[in-house]
Amino acid sequence: MPHYAQGTTGWTKLKGYQALWDPKIDLGKYYFTTFQGKGEETPYMTAENFARVIDILRNEKPVYGNSTTGSVTTATEEKGEEET
Repeated sequence: MPHYAQGTTGWTKLKGYQALWDPKIDLGKYYFTTFQGKGEETPYMTAENFARVIDILRNEKPVYGNSTTGSVTTATEEKGEEET
C-alpha cells in the first residue's frame, strides 16, 4: 500500500495523464486519467513542482494521484527486467 502525503484524501491509481503548460501565466497542470477511466483536473502548479510531478509520472509505476492537490505517490513495485 502506498504512503500518502499527510492530510490528503482522494487518492486513486492513475492509468494515464495529460500535461498542460501555459507560458502566458508560467504555470502548469495535469489531467489525470484514473484506473476507472475518469478524468480529473489538478490545480495549476509552479514550474518546479510541475517538473517533479512529470518526472514521477514518466518514471514510476504504479502511480497514485490526488487531483485535488496535484500530488502523486508511488507504491512498492516488483523488480522488472531493467532493475536488479
